Amino acid sequence: MKIALLTHRRATRCAVIASALAERGIRPDLIICEAQPQPPAAARLRQLILERGPQALADKLLARLIRPRAAASRDEAQAERPPDAPSYAAQHDIPLLDLPDLNSAASLDRLKGEAIDLMVHAGAGILRAPLLAIPRLSVLNAHMGVLPRYRGMNVAEWAAWENGPLGATVHWIDPGIDTGRIIRVAPVDFQGIGSVAALRAAVDKAQIAALADLVAEMVASDHQPSAQAQSREDGRQYFTMHPMIVGLLEQRLAQSA
Repeated sequence: MKIALLTHRRATRCAVIASALAERGIRPDLIICEAQPQPPAAARLRQLILERGPQALADKLLARLIRPRAAASRDEAQAERPPDAPSYAAQHDIPLLDLPDLNSAASLDRLKGEAIDLMVHAGAGILRAPLLAIPRLSVLNAHMGVLPRYRGMNVAEWAAWENGPLGATVHWIDPGIDTGRIIRVAPVDFQGIGSVAALRAAVDKAQIAALADLVAEMVASDHQPSAQAQSREDGRQYFTMHPMIVGLLEQRLAQSA
């Protein structure tokens, strides 16, 4: 089975997924990198305010003032991060294919010639229907929420905030947002989770393990697993959680741990 990971050049998620696959004796045949151009500063600022509110601008300016004092800690954190996609590909001698836009006609023609059986979303952007139709077995994704209930952004945090089901879902990607057929849900226990960082880490660990296990099963069987369709009405779309709510959630988790 020919497996390709879809990612972008700065993504570290590709290395995390590839490492989990390697632990199960699977080596991707190809890493496909989409260029991710840096938007203009004004556009980034507008997006920051839309996602996090006006206070985010003040927080950003404050962070710049204290940056010199935090440089050493930041360097240590960077050193602990997984490598980006090109670095991982070079380290493990995996072919790397750079494409400016995964959904362009030229990229689609190029990918059709690769005869890929399975694609795994590993940090790429939004995928359109023509790309989803290229691999023989379609495109897999791991999602940090229980589908169909929790679609969209910060769903681990929203599940904790609402005392809803916590977990991860492996599903096929379709042209919607987290609306593809559900293959597997990996539940996560709230017990012992005392921070938002711990919450995200627990759900991320569950989603990577579930995804890697499923790929290993597919490699062994060379077949699509059974999957359950979901309708758009079955769930709800969530958006970026406001920092104020994140702070309240942090306090709640710390008190309940």
